[in-house]
Amino acid sequence: MKNFKKNVPFALFFTYAALFVFTACGDQKTKEAETVEKIEEVKAPEQIISVEQARKMYQSYTERRVPLIQNYEKSQELQKQEQPKVKDSFDVARYVYYDYQTIKDYLAYIEQEAAKADIEISTLRFYFSNYPDEARFEDGNPVIHPRQNSIFILPASTVDNAQYGFYLKEQEDGSLRPAYLSWDLSPYIPEGMGAVHKNDKSFASMGPNFNNANTSTMSPLQFGGGSTILNEGSSAPPPRK
Repeated sequence: MKNFKKNVPFALFFTYAALFVFTACGDQKTKEAETVEKIEEVKAPEQIISVEQARKMYQSYTERRVPLIQNYEKSQELQKQEQPKVKDSFDVARYVYYDYQTIKDYLAYIEQEAAKADIEISTLRFYFSNYPDEARFEDGNPVIHPRQNSIFILPASTVDNAQYGFYLKEQEDGSLRPAYLSWDLSPYIPEGMGAVHKNDKSFASMGPNFNNANTSTMSPLQFGGGSTILNEGSSAPPPRK
């Protein structure tokens, strides 16, 4: 009997402890459930297309563009050779890819740069491009895949009621100011400051028209600022060595 009386407080203690743990776990699960309910499911953007549509567009490019590129590159090879000898068909790049973390880092970077210049990013431009048939660029960087198609990404902001790409340019006092680029990557100076271009233009073509732009002298780094342009992705299929 004495042992029973001695054990009663311990029994009550463990009973209360068990009830406390059970209640705490129940409250935690309830809070977790409420949190899950509060997270709204992300709706698919309107621009999402079906796999069938994507496949159709891919096949259309295969039929309407790949042969043109291969024939052009073949003609360039024949012009270079003293004794014409047709090489294997040129490997046309079909897509460019970046690892997911690179894209996340890039988005964080351009948001940071836009905040420094007190502007907002309104769009991202994906430019069609082509690596030159050279060993190196003018800045000394190697051309990894000469003649291959690629893309580069340029953030844009709204100014003068239109969209313009931008990078940051350091001022004499050390402050950063956005420097704008028109659709062909030529400098754009907002109205009131001696605008270079009045209207931005968009063309339904294979890519931007650089015929009237001296692109060799228009690198953002040569403008004296920090570039916001992303390139150097990986292409597939890779060119045959």
